[in-house]
Amino acid sequence: MPDQNADIGAADRSRLQPTHSGSDLYAYYSPATDRCDSALLVEEVLLAVSCNGVLHAIMMISPLNVEDFVKGFALSEDLIRSADDIRAIHIRQSEQTESGHDLSANDLSAQHLNADIQLQPQAFKRFLQQQRSARRGASSCGLCGTDTMQQVFPDLPALPLSEPKDYRALEDLRGRLSEFQQLGQSAGGIHAALLLDQQLNPLLCREDIGRHNALDKVIGAALTQNINLSQCAVLMSSRCSTELVIKAARSGLPDLIHLSSPSTLAVRLAQRYRIRVTHLPRKDSARVYALQAENDSSDQSDLSAHSQSAEDIRK
Repeated sequence: MPDQNADIGAADRSRLQPTHSGSDLYAYYSPATDRCDSALLVEEVLLAVSCNGVLHAIMMISPLNVEDFVKGFALSEDLIRSADDIRAIHIRQSEQTESGHDLSANDLSAQHLNADIQLQPQAFKRFLQQQRSARRGASSCGLCGTDTMQQVFPDLPALPLSEPKDYRALEDLRGRLSEFQQLGQSAGGIHAALLLDQQLNPLLCREDIGRHNALDKVIGAALTQNINLSQCAVLMSSRCSTELVIKAARSGLPDLIHLSSPSTLAVRLAQRYRIRVTHLPRKDSARVYALQAENDSSDQSDLSAHSQSAEDIRK
């Protein structure tokens, strides 16, 4: 476990950012200047995730911190219950078809990644019981392939109560999120998830084309570094949606902070799981939509959203 007394805010900034570029240079034509130039664009690749060789999902991701994503995805999608369920993770790049024939560079699926999670026997048995068919997802959707309402809204226990955050400090972080985005600064067009400790010191940042992928990478990085998420928060550049709330509930993350407003269903689901959802508007004070109530009812279906400013929360 990290030293709780250490000055995390003064940590080496390199811990907050990925080590690969995740972008490529592409030529474009400018009608305004009648000239050609080039710009960095964010990379997007196919990733096939398997467990002990059994295909589970095909996702679109940014090829940064891939192992973090695989670990976080496994935890937030209930493939594992803890890091101990994983024996090893094998990640390789494939440029061949399943029959072994080479593919041309023009084939969009030619260059993709394969990640095989080697599960412990008990975890693999549980995985096989849950597995029905490979899920083909996309960067914009974290619920693709689910076929029952129970899968969409799993019956998860409410999280323990956690200490509220300093909302004035959160508002300061809103304008600083881009400081921790290596790829966002160079290429743009990418989501960011910034992990914060109890005092809102930045711990690490992960980026991806998909908002749920970015959160999975943060969860996976925390799993690798033995960071206890129960006392942390995540600041995200995106809106808060249902799949992010479910991932937070499964990983024990009690605070989701977003630069865009949440959906109504995300707020109701957050109330069920006792997750605090905060929106940081561009020109207004923080709004806490889902609060951690001491006496939660087991039936949360009729809960309404609570919109409160930072001053209201402090009273």
